[in-house]
Amino acid sequence: MFYWYNKYMNKITLNNEFYNATENDFPYLVVYGEKSGGSHFSVTLMAELFSSGSKILFFTAFPMATDNFLGQIGSDNSNVAIVKNMEDLKQYENSQAIILDSGNEILFLQAIKELKDINERIILVKNIEAFSDELLDSCLNFKNIILSGDIDTCVSKEKIIKKTFKSVVVFTKPETSLSIDVPELEKWTGYLDGGDKKGIIKVKVD
Repeated sequence: MFYWYNKYMNKITLNNEFYNATENDFPYLVVYGEKSGGSHFSVTLMAELFSSGSKILFFTAFPMATDNFLGQIGSDNSNVAIVKNMEDLKQYENSQAIILDSGNEILFLQAIKELKDINERIILVKNIEAFSDELLDSCLNFKNIILSGDIDTCVSKEKIIKKTFKSVVVFTKPETSLSIDVPELEKWTGYLDGGDKKGIIKVKVD
C-alpha cells in the first residue's frame, strides 16, 4: 500500500557543510546507543538518498523509524511501498522505496533473495542489536548496505567489525574496538570517518 505524509525533510551536515552520501561512500556503519542521535541520522540519510533518486530497501526492528522516514519525505512518496508479506513484495517490487514490515526477519531474508534489483538498492538494516546472526550474516556481502545500531549488544559484532566499511559514523563511542579514533562528542553529534570525508556530522532540523 502507499502512504502520503506532510513533508518535513531534515538535512545532514559534515563540519557544518551540507553532506550528501554517494555510492562511493558505501558500505556504511552507524554506531550509537539510545537517545544519541544515531537513529534519527540513519533515517535522515535514507530519506536524503531516496529524495536524490536512489532505490532503497528499508528495514528496521521498530515502526517508529518508518514513521520518521515517511514524515521526512512528505509528498514525495508516489513510489513508496509498505510491504507486509511476499504478495505485497511481488506487487510492489518495482517501487523506488520498499519498506519492509518492522522486525520481520523472514520477510527480509526472502526479499533480498527475490528482488531482482537488490544490488541496485541501498539497504538499511537498523537496530542491528535486535536481529539474529543469520540475518546480519546475510547482509555482509552487500556493498550498498547501511548497518545501524548498538554494536556492543549485537550478536554479530565480531563479524561486522571484520568487514571493511567505507564510512563509519559513531554517535556513542562503543566498548567494541573499531578501526577509527573517535573524539569526545556532544549529544546528538556524531563523528564520520569516511576516507577523505571526516569530521563532525549531525542532523540539522529546520
